[in-house]
Amino acid sequence: MSVRHIVGDIQDALRQLKSPAESSFQHKRREGARMLLQGALKRLVESTKGDPALHPLALKLSESREEDMPRILEQIAGNVSERKESTTNFSAHFVPADVRDVITVDLQEVQSCMNAQCYRSAMILCGRVLETALHRKYFDATGQDLLEKAPGTGLGNLIAKLAEKGVQLDPGLPNQIHLINQVRVFSVHTKQQAFTPTKLQAEAIVLYTLDILEKLFK
Repeated sequence: MSVRHIVGDIQDALRQLKSPAESSFQHKRREGARMLLQGALKRLVESTKGDPALHPLALKLSESREEDMPRILEQIAGNVSERKESTTNFSAHFVPADVRDVITVDLQEVQSCMNAQCYRSAMILCGRVLETALHRKYFDATGQDLLEKAPGTGLGNLIAKLAEKGVQLDPGLPNQIHLINQVRVFSVHTKQQAFTPTKLQAEAIVLYTLDILEKLFK
């Protein structure tokens, strides 16, 4: 969930808390609004980790009195609205034509996820981009399409197969693949503790993915 949405939840909760609570039903609504507020504050603190501008404001907001929150929320909202969207070059013009459209669409979605602060989604899509690119590289090296012959080949096995064929890959690629796979697992399957990457972690994966694309095909 983006910071904008969380700020909206906090504002909604504060509005409900200002309503009179004369009946038992209204009291219950206020209790629900207070729970909503506390949950939204926690989400805001978590989602802004790694952001040097927003995280201190989120912490300040979580520790402030309800009557002081609107002023801090205005600061957060102003900070978010002033930010420009990512200027990273997501072009894939150098990728082979038969996979260019697929990779371009995925990269556009990665960019949208980053701009919306959906960092887990961005990292998972990077895994898809790498998978498409590595399958295409394997086809270049062997003339065989693993998507037809062995469609269940994972990224780790795909890297191993490329190495067997003498294809030189970036030595850090297996570590990045492992991290992306961990994000996939924690996002798809219920775990005791969810993995929530920071903006800096997601940006690093995105930039690394773009760098790998260039090294594979330029």
